[in-house]
Amino acid sequence: MGGVAVGAFAVPANAAPSLDAIKQCESGGNYQALNASSGASGAYQFLDSTWRSMSQAANYAHAADAPAAVQDAAAAELMARSGASQWECSSMISSGSYSAPAAAASVSTQSSSVQEAAPVQQAAPVQQAAPVQQAAPVQQAAPVEQAAPVAQAPAVEYSAPAAPVQQAAPAAGTYTVQAGDTLGTIANKLGVNGGWEALYAANSGSVADANLIFTGQVLNIPA
Repeated sequence: MGGVAVGAFAVPANAAPSLDAIKQCESGGNYQALNASSGASGAYQFLDSTWRSMSQAANYAHAADAPAAVQDAAAAELMARSGASQWECSSMISSGSYSAPAAAASVSTQSSSVQEAAPVQQAAPVQQAAPVQQAAPVQQAAPVEQAAPVAQAPAVEYSAPAAPVQQAAPAAGTYTVQAGDTLGTIANKLGVNGGWEALYAANSGSVADANLIFTGQVLNIPA
């Protein structure tokens, strides 16, 4: 998943890379990044198959379509679930073979010769100002009439909106995996309570990897 981009943080050898370092290494921190060759997208270069397994991906077809906060949450979920090895950059960062390029220092060169300052001309003598005449006395302004009190609008009685109707939980049963299915899309399609995690837990005996299911495979659907 993902390609290497310039601008990552340097991490000591064998240290566990942070999500920020992975983000910089994978895409340079660009949340709209697209990799035409691999199909990966977003700041963390999610492949579409991996992105669809994230609980935050339900409303977004690709990682690059999601806001930064949603991509960050999905990356944290994948890190907690499978570790940093999901990213190609993680091994480079941990081994110390990848580091951010040093910023080029800007050098300014001073002129070798300094021109002599032009002679300063003496200021012309300042003429004394004419005496200031005293201003005429200021008349007091007429008293301001107070505005009439503003009538308060009658209070509008607020009615709380009705609570949304909860859908009934699906009945337990089985489901045959179709082409293009993931645990996330199946959980969303069948309304599985607890999402793909519950579906994965219900099939832990037959599904070794939550990101790897096969067409024609029969899954248990929890109640």
